[in-house]
Amino acid sequence: MALTHNTPSATAPTGSLVAPQQRIVQIALTQARPVVERVMETTRMSLQARLDSARTPGEHHAMQEARQQLVRLASVMAERYPDALRKALDEDTAQGDDKPTRSLFTVHFDDLELMDEAQINDSVERARARQVLVTAVEGPLADLDALVCAAQGLPRVQPEHNPLRPDVFLQALQSVVSQMQVTPQVRHDWMGLMAQALGAELRSLYLAQIDQLKQSGVKPVGYAMRQATGEVVYVAPAEAGVSPGFAADNDLHVASTSAGDPLLTLDRLRRLLLGEFNDAAAPAETHAPANDSQESFAERFAREFEDPAQGLPHIDPPATDFAMTVPAAFEALQEMNQVGQMMERLGTPRTPAAPGADGHPATAQRAQVQGLGQALSMEVVALMVDNIARDTRLLWPVQQFIRALEPALMQLALSDPRFFSHKEHAARRLLQDITDRSQAFNSPEVPGFQSFMRSLMHIAGPLATATIESADDFEQVLQQLHAKWAEKDQALKQERQRAIEALQHAEQRHLLAAQISRELWLLPSMGKVPDAISRFLLGPWAQVMAEARLSAKPGTTDPGRYQELVEALIWSVQPELTRANTGQLARLLPKLLPKLREGLASIDYPADRTEAVFALLMQLHQQAFTPGPRVAAPAPAAPTSAAPMATPAAEPAQPAPLDDDDPWVAPSEARESGYIDISQSPESEGADSAPETAPSNVAPLPLPASTITVGTWVNLQVAGQWERTQLSWIGSHGNLFLFTSASGRTQSMTLRLLDRLLQQGALQVLAEQTVVDNALNAVAQTAMQNSVESRH
Repeated sequence: MALTHNTPSATAPTGSLVAPQQRIVQIALTQARPVVERVMETTRMSLQARLDSARTPGEHHAMQEARQQLVRLASVMAERYPDALRKALDEDTAQGDDKPTRSLFTVHFDDLELMDEAQINDSVERARARQVLVTAVEGPLADLDALVCAAQGLPRVQPEHNPLRPDVFLQALQSVVSQMQVTPQVRHDWMGLMAQALGAELRSLYLAQIDQLKQSGVKPVGYAMRQATGEVVYVAPAEAGVSPGFAADNDLHVASTSAGDPLLTLDRLRRLLLGEFNDAAAPAETHAPANDSQESFAERFAREFEDPAQGLPHIDPPATDFAMTVPAAFEALQEMNQVGQMMERLGTPRTPAAPGADGHPATAQRAQVQGLGQALSMEVVALMVDNIARDTRLLWPVQQFIRALEPALMQLALSDPRFFSHKEHAARRLLQDITDRSQAFNSPEVPGFQSFMRSLMHIAGPLATATIESADDFEQVLQQLHAKWAEKDQALKQERQRAIEALQHAEQRHLLAAQISRELWLLPSMGKVPDAISRFLLGPWAQVMAEARLSAKPGTTDPGRYQELVEALIWSVQPELTRANTGQLARLLPKLLPKLREGLASIDYPADRTEAVFALLMQLHQQAFTPGPRVAAPAPAAPTSAAPMATPAAEPAQPAPLDDDDPWVAPSEARESGYIDISQSPESEGADSAPETAPSNVAPLPLPASTITVGTWVNLQVAGQWERTQLSWIGSHGNLFLFTSASGRTQSMTLRLLDRLLQQGALQVLAEQTVVDNALNAVAQTAMQNSVESRH
């Protein structure tokens, strides 16, 4: 009868698997000092070799200084390194699944303005050392990742769960080096050589640990495979037992695949954001296509799309095989209702235009840039647009639409080169709102998507061929889009608000009921009644009392007189007491039973469970009129699977108060909020198949439920079908969650169920970082990679 329920915990690794993992960590700590001593000696020898081959007095002096300082401080660093490594490992273990998304070896775009030149240099130095280190160990590291994840009981390879990642060792080494009182030049001369030496040591360590894990019986859960694009995926174990791939935990490899201009370095990007390049902006009117001001959308649509002889125009978009011809047809599409047809044509692959073809509006713009500042501005815009258009969270029509806006963004960048660094800038907000709202759709065929695209084409489309003078052009479009979306959002908002109010009431009632349940549990007479009655009082009846108190006027001591009923009910179910006063029992029952029905009805208690309660009470009350020893009352019948209440698989051994962290939602509230009962979740054995049927355009992001924030888009499996929905509300105590789809459909659940769905893959988080932020961070990573590869 209790309202609480139990959820099986996630499969934990067995002791036989945990032991090998703990052993390799202990071995790494034990070998830390010998390893770093060899790193120091190898570095000393490399410095000596450079000293001997120095060609200039300046180089000779620098190498001599670096070598002398290393000889002086090597023993100190070797002594401190084991503790630094232990601290880094402990911090990594303590963070668990809540590891920060920001790495010490990367830089986020929005942080650049806050960094000075020294910090930029330090970041590049760390990244350069990391690249050297990861390149040295990537083969063995992939094998070690697969084995360590298997030892932890993980179903697939997750490199971040490997405690012996090269980043941990490098972080400890850089921590020790930073403690030495040496010049930045000496530290720079050290770190490259130290990273190279550490890579050789870690490679040997990894190979030894791989053999150790295999001898312990650990079988790898997968292998890494690097794709042609530079992305890394993990596949099932190969028959030969040898990894054919590389480690994935290397952001620099991914960044190196970007088509970045070597002029775009981290320092120059920072200076650009700070406005240090004061090149005169070229006149805005020179950047718009010459015929756009004279030719209407409808005329251009007819010329480019209705004439079969013309075919698709030869426009050469950057890094894409699709025709970037959305803006030409925006206005005509509104009249001709050909959105679906247009999308089909946009998605048709074509042969790229010949090099130097004058079709892309951005080509003329790039040819007219004046000075380094404008060149950098346009390169940043090109990279940002390309990164957004490649984001797999966006459907291809949205990706193509973003590409079509590139000329307008480039015009803006020439007059306002810092627009991409200001989160509240109209152009950046426009990109963010378009890409964020588009994530409501997981397929071009879902209801509402064509309407969404039509609003983009009609309102934002003209930007693609307009002459951009200032941010005001984007602000006007943004306001018009918001007004258009607000019309639809108003109805959805009302439905969502009703769901939120229902859940808020359920949460408040449950918290109060948990408090009442604890008070009832402490009553001395509670231990004298059958367990089934105790569970009823501690569960459903505590909810009844809480509901009455929430609905009563302030100052009411016992609203509904439900508290008074508790003692009467406890007395009535003890036959050894009622046999002595059957007359009192006969007078009590006509008042007691209707009051019970009234209370249960106030919380919409399911009818089948209500009847089960009364059947039990009838048996106990009949014993008062039957001479002889007390007969144990059977437990009430379990509710049917259709009942919208959580039900334990088995009655607990002892009655217990309600759990604060596991709210109960009444059936009426469940209908209002789309509440998913935990008994309706996919079974554990079906978890492995869930990700295979998920929407293919998005890779799921494994996260603990506690890290998911309001606004996060997810794929949710409901009744065997995948649905794109957004987290729109979290209860004040963090144990109730409400999701809302683009159509207004709501789904709510407890924290316990959310965790279960995440573990089983039936709920997949798209990403925490927004599309635009992710694209700009990729720009910063490209600049970082260019800086790392720079020799000056």
